[in-house]
Amino acid sequence: MVKPDWKNSILNVSATLSQFLGNSNDIPKIDILRNVLDKGYDTVVYICFDGLGMYPLQQNLPQDSFLRRHVASTITSVFPSTTTNATTTLKSATYPSQHGLFGWSLYFDELKRCIDIYWSQDSYTEQPISSSVLDDYMKCDFYFDSIKSDYTVTTIFPPYITRQGNNYNYQSMDEMFSLLESVTRQNGKNFIYCYCGQPDSTMHEFGVTSKEAQEKIIYINDKVEELAKSMKNGVVIITPDHGQTDITDHIKLYEDEELKQSLRTPFYLEARAVAFRVKDEDAFLKAVSKYQNDATLYKVSDMVKDNFFGPSSERISMLGDYILVMNDNEKQFVFSQRHMLFKGHHTGLSEKEMLLPLVIVECK
Repeated sequence: MVKPDWKNSILNVSATLSQFLGNSNDIPKIDILRNVLDKGYDTVVYICFDGLGMYPLQQNLPQDSFLRRHVASTITSVFPSTTTNATTTLKSATYPSQHGLFGWSLYFDELKRCIDIYWSQDSYTEQPISSSVLDDYMKCDFYFDSIKSDYTVTTIFPPYITRQGNNYNYQSMDEMFSLLESVTRQNGKNFIYCYCGQPDSTMHEFGVTSKEAQEKIIYINDKVEELAKSMKNGVVIITPDHGQTDITDHIKLYEDEELKQSLRTPFYLEARAVAFRVKDEDAFLKAVSKYQNDATLYKVSDMVKDNFFGPSSERISMLGDYILVMNDNEKQFVFSQRHMLFKGHHTGLSEKEMLLPLVIVECK
């Protein structure tokens, strides 16, 4: 199991980029990245390819492929290793404990509901939720919106992510790469932040080691090589937000009445990292013990002491009392009959989910 390394993680990548853009911060920087940025390239491109951890990369590309040749170092994701948590860390350059968007589903005491925070819907009924409580909780600033440098910032996002300023939204990956190439040709100094939901969505549907995932990752590899070859006096920096592992078995927690009776709220957080708010601790510990061969139970207070989330904060309370984390296996917990059954997933602490490449391509 791999803990977040707060000196060598996606947070430190963003902290290094943020300082490069003139925002001083006390988060440790990544020297290999800082040294490249110090060369003063006119164009700096950062791309997050969702889910493209070391394991998917190594499973689907040969060692001499473009992306693998340019892996500068191995870094860690955050925990839970999931998109809500990790991409928020990447865009804000803040610890999970500070932004608090720990997982796909969070329980809000004020609403008495588990909410899928990105879709603003009840996690169990899928009913839309409109609430100032949720709106206030979701507020989070991009680190590149308060820069003090002579770089012009441009963002390239899928249609469901909006931003004021120089922002482009794309409908396809071909369009995304076309936009990237177009912006890199602009005069002056340019910083480009791009997010791509692939290969994560393909791996969810078909699995990490599927031919569909391999085709998508080969496509990414080839298009990044084309982009880099088209650039002059620039650098392309790539990380994922997390990795993925194949899933071959699903554990239906919603059928466990003994466990449900010991809790104050429904299950929430993530499919390989389940959060519990406990009503009867003795009954809970007895009920949850049946999963000890598949998962490890952590007390949230112990995880806070062990610095899994960053500095302690009020938002830690969103994580409840305990988190049950899948071991290095191919299993997913299922919270309800509505819960999707994926063939590839993440959110846990295994190497396949936590270890990530930091790709740096210098274009001279």
